[in-house]
Amino acid sequence: MVVGVAADVFESAVIIGIFTGTIYAMMALGIVASFRINRVVNLGIPGLAVFGATIYFQMSNVWGAPVIVALFGGVAVGALIGALLGLCNLKMTQWPRGFVMIFTLTVTLFLFGWSDKILPPIQISPASPFGDNGGFKVALTFVSNHQIGTFVTCILVTLLMALVVTKTRIGIYVRAIYDDGDSAATLGIPIGYFVVGVWAVAGALAALAGILVSPRTTLDPYLILFVTIWALAGSILGGLESFGVAFVGSILVGLSQGILGGGIIHLGPGLENLGAIAVVAVAVFYAGVKRRDLAHIQT
Repeated sequence: MVVGVAADVFESAVIIGIFTGTIYAMMALGIVASFRINRVVNLGIPGLAVFGATIYFQMSNVWGAPVIVALFGGVAVGALIGALLGLCNLKMTQWPRGFVMIFTLTVTLFLFGWSDKILPPIQISPASPFGDNGGFKVALTFVSNHQIGTFVTCILVTLLMALVVTKTRIGIYVRAIYDDGDSAATLGIPIGYFVVGVWAVAGALAALAGILVSPRTTLDPYLILFVTIWALAGSILGGLESFGVAFVGSILVGLSQGILGGGIIHLGPGLENLGAIAVVAVAVFYAGVKRRDLAHIQT
């Protein structure tokens, strides 16, 4: 009986960890997308996620727009702001990348403040795009339709992004710009269009992540910022280059938290983040020692 209960607890912890990792993965995809084009760690992702979710909430809960319309509205706003960030990056080509990172962080703080002005002074959870009801129970855990929808969406987006980067002409151009922007320009590749376009995609992914995260975490800028920290850990495991490895890395971060926090290895409240912190440490060590071109992310 004890073994059966322990197995159920462990299974539930794994399920919780996988779905938590999926939330991190949605954020990680936007980080990887912007880094793939011009080697800048986009710290504007949490701000774009919060503001996209804010627009989604405003359209669906306040203006009464259909959920699907609000979803596309939030993603479109994220893409627009992401494109503007891409334009700014083009103007900052000669700037140290650390300064550009700080600029994107400033954008996050600005969007946090803007969202605070729009949102009501109480904690809110927007309606899920997949419905607020329905699901099934596995072991000791109830798996909601929202969790299932988020997981499937994340897998589909990851596969789509990986396919575009590896199998299409657009992906070839993006890789060429990433490897050597000057040589790509001499070949006639319109670098400006691609930088703006990829950053717009990163903004759209961040907004989508915020929309899918906020029904579970509440629409709180600082909670979403906390989610982004673990998403960055997952994306670093992929060298900030691979969508697939970033997805797997984010799942590993979620699993470490789930198992350490509620599984067989129970460390107590708060200490479940120990596993995720260890993942961050390993990832930064890998980037600094094995990948010298990524050493700047240690900052």
